[in-house]
Amino acid sequence: MRVLIIDDDEAVRRSLRTTIEEVDDWEAKDQGFDSLGETLKSFRPDAVVLDLVKGGVTEEPDAGNRSFKQIRDRWFCPVVVWSAFEEQQEFDHPLVEKVSKGKDTDVEVVRCLEKFKSTALMIRDVHRQFDDRIREALRDSVPALRDQIGSSAVRDDGAVLPRAVRRLVAARMDTDASGAERLKAWERFVVPALGTHLLSADLLRQKDADWTDPEAFRLVLTPSCDLVPHGDARPRAERILVARCEPIKRLGNVEVSPGDTLSKAKRDKLQGKLRPILTEGIADGLVPIPRFVGHVPSMAANLKRLELLDWEDVRLEEDGRAAAGDAVFKRVASTDSPFRELVIWAYLRVTGRPGAPAFDVDGWLDDLSGATDGVGSREGH
Repeated sequence: MRVLIIDDDEAVRRSLRTTIEEVDDWEAKDQGFDSLGETLKSFRPDAVVLDLVKGGVTEEPDAGNRSFKQIRDRWFCPVVVWSAFEEQQEFDHPLVEKVSKGKDTDVEVVRCLEKFKSTALMIRDVHRQFDDRIREALRDSVPALRDQIGSSAVRDDGAVLPRAVRRLVAARMDTDASGAERLKAWERFVVPALGTHLLSADLLRQKDADWTDPEAFRLVLTPSCDLVPHGDARPRAERILVARCEPIKRLGNVEVSPGDTLSKAKRDKLQGKLRPILTEGIADGLVPIPRFVGHVPSMAANLKRLELLDWEDVRLEEDGRAAAGDAVFKRVASTDSPFRELVIWAYLRVTGRPGAPAFDVDGWLDDLSGATDGVGSREGH
C-alpha cells in the first residue's frame, strides 16, 4: 500500500514514515502542504495521513482543510486525519478516521491504515482498470479516427478524440462487466443516479422515509423520451407515471418470506421455483427488485398499482449529496441497461392486452371439462 503523509513538521512526518515502512510491502512518502496536486498525480497514494495544522509550524492554519478538500475532489482515497487539534469536526468523506496526535500515536495511525487496506486496494484496482481501458481506447481510436480528425470540418474541434475515447471506454467497461462473471443482482442500479433528467426505471423514495421501507418507493414507468426536455421545450409528459412498490410476499405460486431461516432442502426447492421468475423478471404484474444495502430494499414494483406524480413532487439528487428540498420524493437510484428495458417490457406486457370484463370463469371451466368428458377419442370416431 502507498501512503502519503502530509504534515508541516518534518521531524514528525519522518518518524511516522519510518513506522509505516516497517509494514511489509508498504511504501510511504512525506511532504508539507505545498504542491499537493502534483504529488497526488505522480505518487497516486492508496491512503493519506493528514495533519489539520491549526496553529502548527505553518503560517497557513487552514492548509489542512484545504488539502483535505483537494484529496477528496481530485484523488479520492481513505484519509487518516492525524492532528493535535481537538476541535470536533465532521468530514464530507465516507472513508475518514481521526487520530489525536501525541506521543506514540504512530502505531494507532498504522492501525487505522490497516482497517482501510482492503478498500484502498480495491480503489487502486478500479483506477488500474480504467487506466488500462483508456490506453486501449487511445491506441485503437487514433488510427480509426485519422481521417475524421484530419478533415476540415473537425480539424479545429479538440473534442473529437476525447468524445470517441469516452464512448469506447464506456463500451469496453460494459463488455468487461458482461463477460465471464455474472452481474450481481444489485449491479443493475446506478447509485447515485446519473444525469439531471428523470428516466424510465429510476427509483424514487419518499424523502423522509427509511430505505428499508418498500412502501416508500416508486418505480418510474414513463418513457425516457417523454421525460427529457429537448432544447428549451418542456418534457412531453405532463405528469410522471410510477408503479408503487411493496414487500415481496408472493411471486407467482411461490410464497416468499425474506429473512426466514430455511433448511437446505427447503431453500433449494424455493430457489428452484423462483429462478425462472427472477430470470424472466416479472410474475403476476410484479417486477422483483433486488436489495442494494443502504439504498434499496428487497421488494417488488406492482405494475397494477399505478400513480401519477406532478413534476414538483420529485427532486433529483445529481451528486448524491444535494438536499431534497420540499419535494415529496427524491431519486435514489437509476436502473442500468438492459435492466431498464426489462422494466419497460414488463410494463408493456401487463398493459398491452385487450381489456376483459369480469365473467364466470368457473362456469366456463365446467363447460370445458364437461365437453372434454363427453368427447370420445379420435380413434373412436
